[in-house]
Amino acid sequence: MFDLTKPLEINWELNNRCNLMCPQCGRNEIKDGKLQWRKWANGNPSQRLNDTDNSLETFKTAYNNIGYPVRVIRFQGHVSENILSKDFLPICKFLREETDTSIHVSTHGSANTIEWWEKLGNVFSGDPRSIVFFSLDGVGQESLENYRVGAGYDKVIANAQSFIRGGGKAIWRMIIFKHNQHQVDEARELARELGFWEFVEVHTNRRINMDKEFEYKGKKYILENQDISPEWNEAIKKNQNYKEGTDIECKAIKENQFYVDYLNRVWACYYIPNMKTLIKEKDWYSEYFFKKDSLLNKTLDEILQDSFYDDLQKSWSCDALSYCKKFCSKKIGANRGFKWSMNEDSEEKQNKYLKDHSGKHIQRTKDYV
Repeated sequence: MFDLTKPLEINWELNNRCNLMCPQCGRNEIKDGKLQWRKWANGNPSQRLNDTDNSLETFKTAYNNIGYPVRVIRFQGHVSENILSKDFLPICKFLREETDTSIHVSTHGSANTIEWWEKLGNVFSGDPRSIVFFSLDGVGQESLENYRVGAGYDKVIANAQSFIRGGGKAIWRMIIFKHNQHQVDEARELARELGFWEFVEVHTNRRINMDKEFEYKGKKYILENQDISPEWNEAIKKNQNYKEGTDIECKAIKENQFYVDYLNRVWACYYIPNMKTLIKEKDWYSEYFFKKDSLLNKTLDEILQDSFYDDLQKSWSCDALSYCKKFCSKKIGANRGFKWSMNEDSEEKQNKYLKDHSGKHIQRTKDYV
């Protein structure tokens, strides 16, 4: 399925921990008007929340069992905040000092001390390919916390500044909702003042728990969709009929990128791991879902011999998984819209980023469409 003669890209999840309660995260649900954890992580009864972490030793074992060059590891998770891993700093240090793998981190940034962040900046310094994306969805505490429930705005800003001061390259990434759409210019200017390398606007394809009041710890919230990009909203409206999608063009194959979950299991991409809803669609998905094979007990070569990968690819020509249709249908598939916009050389920066990282998961498109 993947071209093992070319460098690989990996989305890697180190733990199943998080200290925030974002209403659109797969960890959480709104039940009886209250925001709360799901009983099971992504619906898998064998996986609880906040009980698993990977040490430097286990990470090294898994990494070495890949057995092929890895261009970049993206530490971003379905149910996790990777910076909460106890050995996150040593793991990044290992990658920087003993491999040629660059590191991307997607984080809410509202954890750990400024001293910790400066050390991470020291680790990242000297490698222009390694980047931390700070998910700052608003300017000010009230705006940020409307989606990043439990985050501290001042803490994130202080941590980002400390990381930059340590020599790290940081990007401010802002998901646009109705509550923060008026702050885009302000956030962009602030990012420039604070020394961020870039500012990226993001339009999401998620509509779950949108326009729906909820309560958390006695405080009431409502998350509303933006209305400044009708073109994007129309594209996502069409995407809601994703079960009609055909003509699958797998993004993971184009990017030569797979996903490793916090149990060190390999998945074909970052859209379909550990999805309870998908076990009802295909027997071959259900069988793989409950297997315990991982990079701790098998090599990547051995794992890719599983019939799951052949069955997945065969399904694209007849009856694909619903998530394959949702995200990778050439006709109506949609993920997220990005716009790099802080400086005059933003387009040049993005093009360089795409070239350096085969980052076809990020596409510059007019008005996010």
